[in-house]
Amino acid sequence: MASSKFCTVLSLALFLVLLTHANSANDIFFNIDRFNETNLILQGDATVSSKGQLELTDETSDSMGRAFYSAPIQMRDSTGNASFDTNFTFNMRPSNKVTSGYGLAFALVPVDSQPKRKGRLLGLFNTPENDINAHTVAVVFDTFSNRIGIDVNSVQSIESKSWDFRHYKGQKAEVRITYNSSSKVLAASLFYPSPGKRYDVSAKVELEEVLDDWVSVGFSATSAYKETHDVLSWSFSSSLSDDTTSEPSNILLNKIL
Repeated sequence: MASSKFCTVLSLALFLVLLTHANSANDIFFNIDRFNETNLILQGDATVSSKGQLELTDETSDSMGRAFYSAPIQMRDSTGNASFDTNFTFNMRPSNKVTSGYGLAFALVPVDSQPKRKGRLLGLFNTPENDINAHTVAVVFDTFSNRIGIDVNSVQSIESKSWDFRHYKGQKAEVRITYNSSSKVLAASLFYPSPGKRYDVSAKVELEEVLDDWVSVGFSATSAYKETHDVLSWSFSSSLSDDTTSEPSNILLNKIL
């Protein structure tokens, strides 16, 4: 009898552990320090160089390129919403000291999204006005207006920070972008190792109200004049929150014991 009771408790405990971690199958992690075309969806002028760098635009005028991770990312399910953490490095080089392109964006877009209008719309939107059907959120590194912004369904940022792009042109930038599904805060940090300058911007965004359940994540860039936009490395992780607490499980186990 005691043995049977022990087996019942053990089986229940195992079931509860599996239930608690049921979302782990939907968690995503990847780390790319050398790009290749097999793990990317390339659009427009985007290519991968022989050095394994993601080149979003070429050296022609009015270039536009987008690149997204090949697998879709789940942003929510019946139990909760996803948090994510992404890090990447990039550099941008304008052709001269006077003119520039429009910049680069890290974006979450609908799965199977196609390139939108070029120029200041960064290949992400068809109109400068708010478009609730865009289902797009982006952190933009705007080389035309010299700012870092958080865009939600529009290029008109809900929050932005001035950024002296020309002072750092050609230098490698390190970026970290995080989203906390509990606090609803989307935060971005750009850091130049030399001379140690950092720019931060954040905003409260309810991604579940904007994005589809599944999204594509990646980059988009446009240039009016000749300006290259290269992503050198990229890592990304996401995890679906689980609203199930451990308290009911503990109560159930205590009753059986």
